[in-house]
Amino acid sequence: MYLSHYNLNKKPFQISPDPNFLWLGEIHKEALAILKYGILDSRGFLLLVGDVGTGKTTLINGLINSLDEDIVVATIHDPGLEKLDFCNFLASAFKLDKKFSSKGDFLVHFIHFLHKAHDENKKVLLIIDEAQRLTHEMMEEIRLLSNIAKKGARLLNIFLVGQNELNETLAETRNRALLQRITTRYSIGHLKKNEVWGYIKFRLSIAGTERNIFNSGAIREIISFSKCNPRMINNICDHALLTGYVKGIKKIDDKIVKECAKELRAPNESWIGKGEKPAWRIPVFIASFVLLLIAGGYFYFRGRDDKISLNINKLKTDNSSLSVQTNKNANIDGTTNQIENMASESLQVSLKREKKALISKVSKEKKSASEEKIKNALPFPDQKLIINFPLSSNEFSDEAYELLDRFVEIIFQNPDAEIIIKGYTDSSGSDSYNISLSKFRANIVKSYFVGQGLNPPKIKTFGMGSENPIESNATIQGRRANRRIEIELKTNKP
Repeated sequence: MYLSHYNLNKKPFQISPDPNFLWLGEIHKEALAILKYGILDSRGFLLLVGDVGTGKTTLINGLINSLDEDIVVATIHDPGLEKLDFCNFLASAFKLDKKFSSKGDFLVHFIHFLHKAHDENKKVLLIIDEAQRLTHEMMEEIRLLSNIAKKGARLLNIFLVGQNELNETLAETRNRALLQRITTRYSIGHLKKNEVWGYIKFRLSIAGTERNIFNSGAIREIISFSKCNPRMINNICDHALLTGYVKGIKKIDDKIVKECAKELRAPNESWIGKGEKPAWRIPVFIASFVLLLIAGGYFYFRGRDDKISLNINKLKTDNSSLSVQTNKNANIDGTTNQIENMASESLQVSLKREKKALISKVSKEKKSASEEKIKNALPFPDQKLIINFPLSSNEFSDEAYELLDRFVEIIFQNPDAEIIIKGYTDSSGSDSYNISLSKFRANIVKSYFVGQGLNPPKIKTFGMGSENPIESNATIQGRRANRRIEIELKTNKP
C-alpha cells in the first residue's frame, strides 16, 4: 500500500522470516559462526534458544542458505506430533518417498538413507523449530535417532530451536540424557540499543531505499517501545510507515511513533457486543458477590455459635450425670480402670516422645548432610571450579556435571555474586581458532547454568585461548590439563 510513497520495492518490516533480511548484529554473527561450526564438525546435538521475536527462525533460514550442497537439511516447524506421524514427516522431509505403518519399518529405511549419505560424504541435518513444544517421549525418540552411527561417526546432526523455556525443560532430570548430548548451544537475546538504527537502515536498503525515513527522535521512541526486540521493531516501524502514508508524510518522527505505540498498546474492546457486559461491570459483580459472602457468613456463624452454646450446656449436664455414674462404678472396678487408663496414657506419652525425637533426629541429619554437601563442593569463594575437556570434544563427563550442579547450589546461596567463566585450550591450532573454541566452551557452561535457573546477566564468559597454561603443552597430560574451563564467583564483600 505505501511502497510507492517511500520509493520501496518490497515491505521492509514484514514479520515473516525472510533470509534476505537477515541482519547480523554482534550476537547474530556469533550465533551463526558457532552453529555453523557445530554442523560442519558433526557435533551431534545443537541448541539455539531465545525470547519470542528475537529472530531465531530468520537466523535458521540464513544458516541453511550459507551451508554447502553436501549438507542435506530437513526442517520440522511443528514438533507436536505422535511418534509414527513424526517418522512419516521425517521421511517426507528427507524425500524417502515412502509412507510407513510402523516405526521399525521407518528405521530400516532411515538408517539405510543415513549410511548412503555418509558413503557419499554428505552430512545430514535435522532442524526442529519450536522445540519447547516437544514432549518428554518425543525427546527420547529424537535422542535415540542420534545414536545411529557408522564406524564411530555420527550420521545425524540434530538442531533444536526454541524459546527460553526449552532450557528449563532440558534441565529436568528425566531429560538429562538428552541434555548431556548437546555439545553446541547458543542463547540469542535482543539487539543492543546502538544496533537498532543499523537494523532499520539495513532492512530499508534491502527494500529499495537508502534514505533515512526515520529521524533520530523516531529511533529513540522505537527503542523505548520495542525494548530492542526485532519483532517489535518490525511491528512499530511497519505501523509508522502506514501512518505516515495516510498522513502524506515521508519522514517519520517521534510524534508518529508515539501515536503508533499508543495504538499498539491499546486494549482491544471490540469484544463488547450484543448480550455481553462491558469490562467495568466485572469488578462491580465481584464486589457484590464478596459482600454477600460476608453477610451470609455473619448470620451463618452467629447461628452456629448459638447452637454450639446449647450443645456445650447440654454436654456439661451430661458430663455431670456421667460423673455420678462413674463414681458408683468406681467402687466395683475403679482400681482396674485406673490402672488401664494410666498405662494407656503412659504409652501414648512415650510414643509421642519417641516420634518427636525421631523427627528431630532426621531433620538434623538432613540439615547436616545438606550443609556438608555445600561445604564440600568448594571452599567458596577462594577456589575456582575447573572442568577439563577431552581431546576434540566439548562433552562433559558425569563427574563434571556433578561438580557443576554442586557449584549451582553455592551460587543460589550467593544470588548477588557475579559468575566469571573463562575457557582455555592447549597450544594446538591458530590463536584465533583457540580463542573461538575456548569462548564457545565457556558459553556451553553458561547455557547449562541458565538452564538450571541462574540469571544470565550475572554470567560473564571469556575465551582466553592458549593463555595461562597451568602445565607444559609438551606432554599429553599437560595439554589435557590446559583444555579447561575455570569458573569463579565475584562478590561485593570486602
